[in-house]
Amino acid sequence: MKPKFNAVSNIRLTLFLFSRNPKGNPRGYMLFLVVSLLITLSGLLVAYAILAKVHSLSAKGTATGSSGFYGAEGALNMRVEELRDVFLSDRNPSGTSPSSLNQCLQQTSMGSGDFRCKVASFASPDKNMANIMAYSYVVPKNGGVAIQGTVPPGETFQGLNMLETRYDISSVTAKENANPDEVIAMTEMTVKSRQIPMFQFAAFYLNDLEILPGPNMTLNGPVHTNGSLFLGANNVLAITGQVTVGRDLFNRRKNDNSTYPDGRVRIANSAGTLRNLLQGGTGSTTQTTAAMIPANVNATWGSQVQLAVEALSIPTISSLGAGGNYAQQADINFVYAPEKTGVNVPGIGTTIIPFNVTATKRDALGVGTATSLTNAQLASLRQPILATGAAVTAGVCTPVSYPVIPLISPSIPLLVAGQPITTVLTTTQINDLPDALRRAILSQTTPVPFSAMGAALNSTVGVRNALETNLGVLSTAQRTLIRALTPNQIAALAGGCFISAPIQHFNTTGYTNGVSFINNRERSPGNNFREMRLMQINIESLTVWNSQGVYLNDTGTGLVSANQLLFTTATADAAAPANSFQRLGLAGSDTSSNGLVFHATVSSAANPNPTLVTSTNASPYGFALVGGGQLPGLAETTNNFDPTGLTFVSDQAVYMVGDYNITNWQPASVLADSLNVLSRRCIDNTDQQLRKASGTGCGGGAFDTTINSAFLSGTDITNSTETPGYNGGLENYPRFHENWGTLNYTGSFVSTGTPERVTGRWSNQLYGAPTRNWSYETRFNNAKNLPPLSPRFVFLKQEGFSRKFDQ
Repeated sequence: MKPKFNAVSNIRLTLFLFSRNPKGNPRGYMLFLVVSLLITLSGLLVAYAILAKVHSLSAKGTATGSSGFYGAEGALNMRVEELRDVFLSDRNPSGTSPSSLNQCLQQTSMGSGDFRCKVASFASPDKNMANIMAYSYVVPKNGGVAIQGTVPPGETFQGLNMLETRYDISSVTAKENANPDEVIAMTEMTVKSRQIPMFQFAAFYLNDLEILPGPNMTLNGPVHTNGSLFLGANNVLAITGQVTVGRDLFNRRKNDNSTYPDGRVRIANSAGTLRNLLQGGTGSTTQTTAAMIPANVNATWGSQVQLAVEALSIPTISSLGAGGNYAQQADINFVYAPEKTGVNVPGIGTTIIPFNVTATKRDALGVGTATSLTNAQLASLRQPILATGAAVTAGVCTPVSYPVIPLISPSIPLLVAGQPITTVLTTTQINDLPDALRRAILSQTTPVPFSAMGAALNSTVGVRNALETNLGVLSTAQRTLIRALTPNQIAALAGGCFISAPIQHFNTTGYTNGVSFINNRERSPGNNFREMRLMQINIESLTVWNSQGVYLNDTGTGLVSANQLLFTTATADAAAPANSFQRLGLAGSDTSSNGLVFHATVSSAANPNPTLVTSTNASPYGFALVGGGQLPGLAETTNNFDPTGLTFVSDQAVYMVGDYNITNWQPASVLADSLNVLSRRCIDNTDQQLRKASGTGCGGGAFDTTINSAFLSGTDITNSTETPGYNGGLENYPRFHENWGTLNYTGSFVSTGTPERVTGRWSNQLYGAPTRNWSYETRFNNAKNLPPLSPRFVFLKQEGFSRKFDQ
């Protein structure tokens, strides 16, 4: 074996040489000395090279290890965000996980769905080494079942209902093509996903929130904004719920920096004591434009007021559109299609029906088959409806009592114009009159005005002629008698009365009158007031049509019942309030998504194309909701412990007209691009159509109105490009157009962004502010009372994290 020389051996040799006596051979000594020094230096150079190599290898190993760790951590974060996105799409994560880490590394069992093994590749810091691969997968705890709970006290969003699900996320990194046991880094994270309904807030805003009321105002629910919160009041604003703010809290206006004296704004602490915002937030009573000081806010309110809260991931306004989740899960989809041309319908002829309706009757799991209504069925929806039986009992209309009364017996004749009807018409003709009238009305090529239901048939020639044709050969006396009757008098023969059409719309060719609304806020190009093209949906009439409506058969010669064509009705509930839809068996039975969901949009082929006006926010389209005093959902009773309700969704402007959800209260919400509130003053009682000319109001002061519903819509942003001035604040969240008296509102205000269709400046509105008798709907604190498909934000909370390295 060859001897090994190293730096230590060289040092020993040098010491040995120095220990010899140089006097015996000085030249030899010098030679040995030089040689020994050269050997020593070469040894040191070799040692340095070895150490440098070791250091290089160590540095590369450290860099690789660090890269592996950060790659694994990045993969964890990626999976967390994917889980968040799944929840925001209003579905729960699903799938299967790999059964082991090795299967994920070896790609032999990838799992499926949201929990499957995913692989990402990134370059190694060592150019000579293969890429680093990051493998990650998700394992749901408790089988992925969400647990209903309440956010604990002291935490962000304390006291709110939540659905909490736990997930273990694992991630490992390894060199490409490495063996399963040659991993670089291993990381694990446990996260809690908390889905919290936004309608549990008195006010919830994506952008800056301004609450600057004139009269006294109390908000008794939580308040949140992802932006900054600007508070002020001409009198007193009191907030009793938890306040969470993404940025800063101010005691001033945003648009002009006007400040407010101490005591105008008060927020309750955890003990329920109202503390002045200015003094509690700054330690002084001196008015200031500066933000409240975080340390002072924390000392005064603790967890009750939290600043710099992490921005929440919430649904956007765009999710309300035709391709969004609400449209896909809706029970009824309305499409306003003003571009539609004439179609030929048996028994009617060529007619224009500028809308489409699709119904999906779902089971408890939300599964159902979509059915598009035929042209005959659509034509029926635009005509007045003869309501009878349970609908009349519900109070949708009142049958006339004179001069026509139901025939009790042959000895009590029905008198018309002084003549007993039985002396002019046969019993068969009398019995046939109501259905013959239905056929006559349905056969008209244009909608019959509701006003015609109270006028003699002689003044409605088209309906009169069709009715006489349906009855067959008539004598002169019979024609004279029938022409003197009104449709409502004929309806009384069946114990009924007419109600307005479920759907009315903006004028189309051949359709006189129609819905007409001039909006003084939403300006057209040239700053002109905009004439809105609205499709009017009457919820009450739609409910009655679903149970009692009729349409023409395929030959146009007979009637077909619309019985439960839109939604399946629930069994009559004797425990429900008297004369309510629920008690009378007219309400919907759907429990999927917690109740009925209606979605309304505009055809992409409409002119102007609604999908192309987003850049100018100039859509002239929208939907008017009328007849919403009672909704077709289910309220809580001793027979029904889980109320359902109704959610109405549109990606266009929505105009709510009159009282809403005041009879047989049930969970309700309206989600829209922008939201307008009108009183019944704006309904033309003659034709039951929405009418408003340019200017303030609808021909008189607004009627006092009550609305019980959560709201989600877009709102403008103060001092932005679209809104150079003030956006009106929370107190002007609903867009007003009348000289108001009192608006009673109980619900929740949610703003998830700016409108995409209609953005008009608040300063352009012509209105008189209402007395705002507003409050948060405390019934929403109980999860079962939340409206169908209530939007939720996702709050992910890390519960545990671990890491380790293997080389």
